[in-house]
Amino acid sequence: MSRLPRRPLGEKLETLSQFYHRASDRLFIRRYSLEFDEFVPRESLVTGATDSLAHSYNYRPYSTFQLKSLLREAFRSGIPFQNFVDVGCGRGQPSLFARRHFPFAHVYGVDFSEPLIDAAKRNLHRTPYDNVSFVVADAAKWKVPDGNTIFFMFNPFDAVIMEEFLRLNLDHFVRYRSLIAYGFDKHRDTMCKLGFEIMYRSWRDEHSILRYAAAYSTR
Repeated sequence: MSRLPRRPLGEKLETLSQFYHRASDRLFIRRYSLEFDEFVPRESLVTGATDSLAHSYNYRPYSTFQLKSLLREAFRSGIPFQNFVDVGCGRGQPSLFARRHFPFAHVYGVDFSEPLIDAAKRNLHRTPYDNVSFVVADAAKWKVPDGNTIFFMFNPFDAVIMEEFLRLNLDHFVRYRSLIAYGFDKHRDTMCKLGFEIMYRSWRDEHSILRYAAAYSTR
């Protein structure tokens, strides 16, 4: 009888870590009766921002394990972050798990769909957290908050809205040591065209962390 090849120790440890974190996250979701998992096709999104809707993608939840991995990489920069902002937050899963696992002074979730924000607020009200805000806003027209911030995006829109969002808020990235944590980083080239640079990327998981290069060159 042939034996299966042995898996490297590092790979085994990573699998065990994923199992532990996912089990812990499921218990958290069950404890507070949180509702995150429903897929919403773009055609079913309800919003008054019709121009941005044409450039949006389907809503789907993001892996909490990958979120924590990505944010740990951001914190390795040594930047004292005040805020976490989830752009295209949907039902609020990344926002609430960022609040649960990391020391942000404030967490913001932004989405152009009022029904999704209403669902995020219902989830929030079931938890004990008091420094989380969910806002109905079109990213193409929304000015971001002050302070060193991690902006998280799980590919919520195409390159058109990405460019509008970044151009509107370039002054923030000049003034603060903020980073963009980008899950499924399909439009990272658009960011780089505007002066952002990749400081970390997982080729396997297709997520990255970017910073505004011009701001860091003067510090």
